[in-house]
Formats: sequence, structure tokens, C-alpha cells
Amino acid sequence: MRPPSEQPTFDAVFLRVRAAGRADVVSSIGTRYSMTAEVSGGRRVLIARPRSGQVRIHEDCWGQDLTCQGTRAGGAFNGSPSIYDWYEAHR
Repeated sequence: MRPPSEQPTFDAVFLRVRAAGRADVVSSIGTRYSMTAEVSGGRRVLIARPRSGQVRIHEDCWGQDLTCQGTRAGGAFNGSPSIYDWYEAHR
């Protein structure tokens, strides 16, 4: 995982994903996620959808292995392409 100093901010990624419509990323074990940027309950959230279910990533849990709801989110950050890689390729 990238050091925090090298990570794009939640705001930057949220705006780019929102403009693009979605980001397709892959975890280190090959799980594919389709990520969207939405506003839910007045909060901005990146929603990563694997084949079933979803992982909701808010600004306060950005870049962490566990979301604020306790769901594993590391796959979106540590694969190839990760959300960081996707952001760099779509700036």
C-alpha cells in the first residue's frame, strides 16, 4: 500500500470518479470492483461493488483496510490497477 504522502486525496478521487461515471479496479487477489462516487445521506461516498455486495468508502476511512462500518476495503487500494492507479491514469 502507498504511504499516505503518496496517496491522492479522497476529494480528488471522488471528483474524478464522479466525472468518469465509474472506476474499474482489481484487488491483489483478483477481485474486480466497479466503483462509483455518490452522495448518500448528505455524505460523499465511493462505493466499490464486487460481484456481489458493496463496500462503502467515506473520507474518514479513505486508504484504510477497514471502512468505518468495519468492512474490508483494502482490495480497492492494493491491487493492480488499484483505485490509486486508476486515478493516476485518468487525471
